[in-house]
Amino acid sequence: MRVNTLKQKLHDGNAVFGAMITFPSPPVVEMLGYLGFDWVLIDNEHGSITVDTSEDMIRAAELTGVAPIVRPVANRPEIIAPFLDRGAWGVQIPHVNTREEAEAAVKSCKYYPEGQRGIFSRGRPAEYGIGGTTREYAAKANANTLVCLMLEEVEAIDNLQEMITVKGVDVFFIGSGDLSQSMGYPGQQTHPEVQAVMGKGVKLIRNAGIAAGVSCPDSLVPKFLGLGVQYFHTNMASLIQSAGEMYLRAMRQHAK
Repeated sequence: MRVNTLKQKLHDGNAVFGAMITFPSPPVVEMLGYLGFDWVLIDNEHGSITVDTSEDMIRAAELTGVAPIVRPVANRPEIIAPFLDRGAWGVQIPHVNTREEAEAAVKSCKYYPEGQRGIFSRGRPAEYGIGGTTREYAAKANANTLVCLMLEEVEAIDNLQEMITVKGVDVFFIGSGDLSQSMGYPGQQTHPEVQAVMGKGVKLIRNAGIAAGVSCPDSLVPKFLGLGVQYFHTNMASLIQSAGEMYLRAMRQHAK
């Protein structure tokens, strides 16, 4: 099991910036590493990425030093474990709303004594069993697997005081898109009421000494950095759109 540089950066108090990709493309992941991104969110929830196609994306991430985190489609052990067995350095689990759901997520990600993940020490994160004993691998996996839980409904913020007491969670991530929808303001992440609820959540998370993450428009990143948020990501569609628009605007200006 590789040392999780993303966990190290968060532990050291650094802000980390990632990019979400929803389609299977190892070369794009490789380029994100060369560009200097801290992590990549390999998204199984909203795109066409599967367990099998994720494996080469994870390899590409490791090749260029960008931490591969997978977002599974649901908070269930039989969905989470296969991605970890392919070598994902962690998972970002969607729609976690209660203490019980948070505890279940940790159990799915961690081996005994921290959880109930099914043991398999002949896969690629265990160096196919060549690099050490099962006990050594399980300990390394528990230490290096990042657990990020997504808070995407008002219910999650209401239950956050209990959820932050769950051991084994590295990041609580407030997803403003679904949160705004659950508040009756779909697509209005900057609405004052949505921002107030996000601010409340961030304060609870940071006061508990846990890393906080948010999704937000780029213009609000400085605000959330000031609140102590460390964990951010953009998405490939936005990166392509912004770079494409900048290029075409410049070229067409030259062509006039």
